[in-house]
Amino acid sequence: MLFLVDHRTYLEKDEATKIWIEDGIFVQRLASNEFGGEYKRSSKAYLTVLWLVSLWAAVTNSFQLAFRVFSKAAFWKAISSPKKFAKRVLTLWLLALWELGRSPKHISSIFVDRFSRFNHQAKWGAAGWKSLELFYNYWKAIQPQLNGNLEGQLTRYWIERMENRQAVTNRLKIAINLLVEALDKFAGVAEIRLLSVASGSAQAVIQAMLQRPKLKVKVVLIDSDQTALDEAKRCVERAGLGDRFSFVLGKTEILEVVCRDFHPHIVEMVGFLDYRPSKKAVELIGRIRSVLPVGGVFVTCNIAPNPEKIFLDWVLLWPMIYRSPRELGELLVGGGFRKEAVNLFYEPFMIHGIAVAVK
Repeated sequence: MLFLVDHRTYLEKDEATKIWIEDGIFVQRLASNEFGGEYKRSSKAYLTVLWLVSLWAAVTNSFQLAFRVFSKAAFWKAISSPKKFAKRVLTLWLLALWELGRSPKHISSIFVDRFSRFNHQAKWGAAGWKSLELFYNYWKAIQPQLNGNLEGQLTRYWIERMENRQAVTNRLKIAINLLVEALDKFAGVAEIRLLSVASGSAQAVIQAMLQRPKLKVKVVLIDSDQTALDEAKRCVERAGLGDRFSFVLGKTEILEVVCRDFHPHIVEMVGFLDYRPSKKAVELIGRIRSVLPVGGVFVTCNIAPNPEKIFLDWVLLWPMIYRSPRELGELLVGGGFRKEAVNLFYEPFMIHGIAVAVK
């Protein structure tokens, strides 16, 4: 039975399944045992250490960012235009933040990534498939490599224990289940067509297809990162699905060009809204809705505000746009989907919300 709760429900420590209506949209918080997820809450002591380390990183990284901004000719040019000064400096700051964060040579914190190559990869690979693969496959690929040395201790302390690492792994598992349900919806179609936008390594799509081997599914992956497509190709070949996938290097601007011939039943875009300002997100969602047939399914997600945000901001230098369930729902409704056709599913930490919208 549906029931109303307020925002305080998000902060409860238990992980029982909860269902409520958020501004007319169905929202469900899933318990970890419903999908084989993780749910180990951080202690107050751990969060205190995380905040202290993050605040120190904010100071040291801010000095480095300021030096980068002040050393650019564009900064001094901006001074001559007071009306546009604030906007131009903000642009320079964000660009410097991105460059610093993605540089493999930059060490963000002596307490986190100087002595752990895995923590360091989580930092410089943030906002891309390399960090996500590290988080997704931590228990199988990373944890067995660790021993009792300093690197092992630091990796376990940060990557293993962080709620955000657990939450993004939960997101993957839920997304796989939702894609399987979407494939089942079109099981009677001769050929199911699935489009993945900003696909990364396409792990969720591949795993969903492997759970439905008898269905004939064709997939097009779009990503602006050639290394992501290369990794996706390797994963697809290992899964024995090479004949079902096509790979397109490009940005979202080519969406209509791809769909002119492909005509997808399902569009998956997990992770991209985290970097899309609201106005552009609504416009993109509207374009995605327009390429779907009546009954077509759109699967997407967005990260929500959480106590570890400061660590992602200042240690991992991972710039994202955080949205509440209400704000995520507003994006989908703003893009043209009816409220009653939108469902939001949150993993136990309420950090990642996965949305399913039907045209």
